[in-house]
Parts: sequence; structure tokens; C-alpha cells
Amino acid sequence: MATIFVILGPTSSGKTSTALDLCKRSNGEIISTDSRQIYKGMDIGTGKTPINTKIKVEKGKNHWVLDGIKVWGYDLINPDEYFSAYDFAKWALPKAQELLEQGKAVYLVGGTGFFIDMFTGRAKPSRVKPDFNLRNKLEKLSLSELQKKLMSLNPEAYEKIDKNNHVRLIRAIEIETGKNHSPTPLPYLQNVKFEYTGLDVSREVLYERADVWLDSIWQNGLLPETQNLISAGFGETRPLNGIVYKSTKAFLVGQLSEDEAKQQAKFDLHAYIRRQQTYFKKNKDIKWLNNVESN
Repeated sequence: MATIFVILGPTSSGKTSTALDLCKRSNGEIISTDSRQIYKGMDIGTGKTPINTKIKVEKGKNHWVLDGIKVWGYDLINPDEYFSAYDFAKWALPKAQELLEQGKAVYLVGGTGFFIDMFTGRAKPSRVKPDFNLRNKLEKLSLSELQKKLMSLNPEAYEKIDKNNHVRLIRAIEIETGKNHSPTPLPYLQNVKFEYTGLDVSREVLYERADVWLDSIWQNGLLPETQNLISAGFGETRPLNGIVYKSTKAFLVGQLSEDEAKQQAKFDLHAYIRRQQTYFKKNKDIKWLNNVESN
């Protein structure tokens, strides 16, 4: 039976560098499970582009090559396209099968827990299709308004959800108000087991690393990258209103000062780290390794 190695952890825990080292020793390739790194043109603000390292980078179709190791799952779609966890698994499962048949060690690496769970079968495809008209309306509501709406629709679902996550609240409301359908079954990996390894780093260290990274990318290409995305017509897309880019965009249009924008981006990164840590606690199959010395 083949094994797919899942390397997971919050932002700034050292997942990619750890996986690259493992790949070099085991004839391995990486499938990224980061819901932000799927977007074309969003390289610096999503951490695809290594900063302050000697890692050699080459770009290919649907993958990059970092230090000679292929990383699949980069640059899959444009920022204005929709790509769910189900869509990711539908793309990634055949890719994993292909790599296994080539004799490669496969490393599933990233911090988007729902992408990982959909790939491994811990999560199941939703029976409710996306409703983009409803989403457009809900995205104009405040966090408290979304919370009240879901609470009125399904108090039990409200109690279980990440109450500070706009995206999850909107999707939960969409599910409560949508119509059921039968999703196409996902591809099946034959004779495969999953080995989960989590990189355990204290929250304080993660915050510090995230802050240093944000300061670095701010000086190394984040501003022109964001401006290019805005100029290309992607300024109002969901990814450009997510962590890092939303604050950068606010600075570029004069809504925030430089210090305010950087502080907001750091605050958002810290909140994201906390959400990731909370999500991964649900999986009792994860073996946690101390990774303070990494990165």
C-alpha cells in the first residue's frame, strides 16, 4: 500500500522548506494545499515566491519548481474564477495517482485544512451548489449581520462554525438556503493511506515569523504585484479582499497609511494562524513535531 505524506501546519510553521528537504531525500514531489496559492499572479502575497532565500524558482504549467522539486497546485486559475475544495480534490487526486504511478513520493503540503480533508476523504462534497448572486449580497453584510442571519437559520450550525470567518459564514448561509443536488463522485485513490505530520510551533513564534515575512514582502514586490492585479481588473475579487492584499490595496488607494496597512495585515495574519490551529486540532491522526528551529 502506498503512503501519501501530509505535511500541515499554520502559516509560517515551515511546511514548504520541510517538505522540500524530504522530497530531495525521497524522490518526492509536492501537491500544495493552499487555497490562495492556486491563483495566477498572486505570488508574493501568498508566499509562493521565496523571500530572502537562495531557493531557485522556475515556473511551469500548474506547478513551480523550487530547488529542483516540483510543487503542483500553483497558478491553477485567475483571481476572478471560482475553485472550491471539491474542485481542488477533483484536480489533485488524479495528479497524486499519476505521481504514485511514476514512483514518486507524494507530499500533500499546506495550511488549508478543508482542502486537505476533501482530498483525504475526511470531508465530503456539499450537496448545495454555489449561489453567486446570494454571495454577492451576503458579502456586503458585516460580520455581526452574517452571524445573526445564520443563527436565525440554524442555531446548531452557528454553534459549530468559526464565527469570525466571513467565508465560512457565507457558505453556511448558502447551504441553509440552497437546493440539494448530487455532486459527481471524486476520483478514488487505490491502495493509499495517509500519514499526517503537523509542524508544532508556538503561537508567539508564528506571529513573529509572520510579521517578519510581511515586512519583507512589503519591501520586495508586494506593492507592485497588488497594483498589477488591480490594473488587470481583479481589484474587487474575493482573493484581493483577503488577507495581505486587502490591506495593501487600502494603502495603494489612500484609505490607510503605510503603518496602518502593515499593522492590519499582521493582525489578519495572526487571526488566520489562530483559525488554522483551531481547525487542525479536530484531526486526531496528526502527529505533531516541534519545528521551532525550522524556517
